[in-house]
Amino acid sequence: MTKDNMTIRFTPDGFSFIELPGDASPLLDEALFHEVTPGPDFQQRLHEAVLDALPQRETPPDLTVQLVSTRVVVLPPDITDSEVAEQMFQATFTEADETEQTLLQPLDLPNGQQVNLCFAIDRSLLHFLQRNYGELRFEHHLATLLLEGARQADGNTLVVQCLDQFLEVALFRQAKLSLVNVYRSTQAANRNFYVMNTWIQEHLDQLHDSLLILGHGDAASQLHQDLRPFIKQILQQ
Repeated sequence: MTKDNMTIRFTPDGFSFIELPGDASPLLDEALFHEVTPGPDFQQRLHEAVLDALPQRETPPDLTVQLVSTRVVVLPPDITDSEVAEQMFQATFTEADETEQTLLQPLDLPNGQQVNLCFAIDRSLLHFLQRNYGELRFEHHLATLLLEGARQADGNTLVVQCLDQFLEVALFRQAKLSLVNVYRSTQAANRNFYVMNTWIQEHLDQLHDSLLILGHGDAASQLHQDLRPFIKQILQQ
């Protein structure tokens, strides 16, 4: 496994890694998932599984660590101080978690907008990765939705992406990012509700505004099939 450019993606119950060629889309295809059963020693077992899957001697020089979680906020581009960003993060998520550390990810969107993603990572996982793999780039998976959404959004577009356990939603008004949400969900009915509730709450038009579903997995295809009767302009990319 001596790849030059690789992303290792962490979810609440495991991880996967995938090579990303330089000209690849920011959307990750499905990759082999290494499941780690939840439990009191989860982090220790997770670290051991990562070492088994990605030995130090085979570590690529360009390794990106991607987090998939609901604990992320989108901040204005002028919020660059880590302490201020953490305060805003804690103001959003009232349940403080002393095992977490927040990270900042500046993001330049294709539509010219700039935002900062502030997201949490388990401190022991962060220190484990830094200790074993040296220089790393940390990002939140929400960035893939925002980058691809900003590239494809036209007019008023609600862009959604289905992961195994998550639904990500971003609204672009006149091609500018206006709203972002991440939901923990595995049920098709719940995902339908979150999307349609956002559509209605934001007063989007069934005839003239559009819904863009990113990805071609089973969850994305099911969402497209379920919502097609209610929204005229619905695309799956």
